[in-house]
Parts: sequence; structure tokens; C-alpha cells
Amino acid sequence: MASRRPSLQLTGLLIALAVLPLSATAATLVQRGPDTAPGTVQTVLGSGLQSLNLDGTPFVSAGGVTIVSKSQANDDDGVIRVFSEVDSRGVAGIPDALIGNALGQVQATAAVVGEVGSGAVDVTFVFNFDGAFHTYSGNVFHLLGATLTVALPSSTVAFTNVEYAAAMDFRTDLLDATAVNVSGSTVKRYFEPGFVQVVEDFDGASYTVGSQAMDNVAGELRLTMSLLPGQNFQLIANLFTQVSPEPLIPVSGPLDYSQSWGAVDGFNTGTLSILLPQGYALSGDAGLLTNPAVTAPIPEPGTWAMLLAGLMTLWGAGAWRTRSRRASRIS
Repeated sequence: MASRRPSLQLTGLLIALAVLPLSATAATLVQRGPDTAPGTVQTVLGSGLQSLNLDGTPFVSAGGVTIVSKSQANDDDGVIRVFSEVDSRGVAGIPDALIGNALGQVQATAAVVGEVGSGAVDVTFVFNFDGAFHTYSGNVFHLLGATLTVALPSSTVAFTNVEYAAAMDFRTDLLDATAVNVSGSTVKRYFEPGFVQVVEDFDGASYTVGSQAMDNVAGELRLTMSLLPGQNFQLIANLFTQVSPEPLIPVSGPLDYSQSWGAVDGFNTGTLSILLPQGYALSGDAGLLTNPAVTAPIPEPGTWAMLLAGLMTLWGAGAWRTRSRRASRIS
């Protein structure tokens, strides 16, 4: 099902990435902070391994809310780690800092390298991630989410991209802080002439739940694209946390946030990988572009038929030899 809507503000990957240089690059972005407290969001963008607040230095708001967020990402191996914790115990009324979050991102711009004229090949991008939700006291909202996006330059609307994306998140809700819920999407987004944005389902993307328990959430995002040798693509993988104090709801009186303490731990390993057919590579000398995984070719239907015929021949020959031996022994 496709939706079409005029876009008055041309932002995001569809526009922003389309005007970037298309030389092969890789980059890492990390961000952390309680974004409800002015001046506390920190962002670092660079290449290779980037980290923020690995020693877990806490932010303490004027009202006494303690938030610890840290993040790490590495475009060399596609590994992303994030962690957030919030503690509003003893805080009266509505806390003045409500959200702790962390973000890790790996970016790459490249092209498939192969024999010119060999036709399109399937390239698969995979992001696996896992983590845990902790509630030490009171009620806490937890969220661990991931997005995987591949953008290709549009052939119909200049300075825009066709964007393919898979996204999913695990979260808890106020009314049941021990039940983990999952949501996800797989979409294709692009602009038609007149800058009308179209959003439709994309069958080449998937999101898969590996585990859905408080102490172990795990998921996989996957995108498979048919790319021509020399065709540029732009890849972004994000892993992010959000944690917030949730109130205890009394029979009467104000909401009580004074017992909330919990964390979202996505600091195990989120890993981005690129799967290429044999005989192909990626342009670029940076990051995971230099070390994609090579997948074994999938036999064509004709190859399967020949293989099956060969197996049947071998089976038939073996059966004939067995019958011959038996006949010789009887005689």
C-alpha cells in the first residue's frame, strides 16, 4: 500500500544524502544525553572508533534526577553499543529531566565493484543487535531500537534519493512494565515529480525478533538490494536507547515518580555487515567497506535440475550394483 503526500520541507535522507559527494567513505557518529535538559546533548562525528562517556559519568539535574548515557560505534567493523540509565528516586513531583538516551551510528557511501556489463547482483545488508531491560525500582519506560537504511540516487527527481529502510524497536509500556512489545516497519520512500513523497511497502526488507524477554531482547534487520556494478549507494545503521521514569499511579493524589530507577543496556554488541556474491567487492578503502562477507552463489534452477539428475544417476548406479552383488551371491 503506497501513500502519497506533498512534502513542504525537504529534509532527511531523501534530500540530504542526495547532495553529498559520492566518493567511497565510512564514518561513525555517537550521541548521548538527557535531551530534556538544555545543553546536555553531546555528539561526536569522525572515522573509526568513536566513544562518549564510557566511564559512565552521571548527569544530575537541578531537581535531582540522575541520568547515565554512553555510546560507542566503529565504522571499521560495524559494531555499535549504547546504554542509558535513569534514577529519579526521592524526587518530588514531576522530574525536571525525563529522558536519557544514547545513539550510535555507522555510515558508508560506496559502489559495487565487478565486471562491467555483468548485470545487477543482490547485495544484502544485515544489522543484528541485542540488549536487556532493567527495572531496579518503581516503574520505568524502556526502549531499544534500530534502523537500517540504504539510499540510491533517484533517476526521476534530481537531488533526491530512493530510500529503502527497515526499522524495529523493543519497548515496555506504563501499564505493564515487564511485558516487552515489538514494532517494526519495512518501507521504500521516494519523491515523484513535483516533490510528492511516496511511502510504500518494500518486500526486500525484513525485521526479525530473536528474543523478547526483559533480560534478553534481540533482533535483526535485513535489506537485500539489486545493484549494478558502479552504482552508488549510501548506508546508515542506527542503534539507540531511551529510558524514562514512569509514575506509580495512586488511588488518589499526584503521580509518584519518586521510586523510578532502571536502565536499557544495549552495550553488548550491535553489528552491521554487508554480504556480497563471490567475485564482487565494494569501492573504498575505509571501514567495513574493505571487508564485506562473501556469500556462496545460489544455484540457478537449471543447475539444481542437473544436480538432482546427477544424484539420481548415482543412486541408480548404487542400487544396480547392490542388486548385482545380491544376485551373484544367490547364484
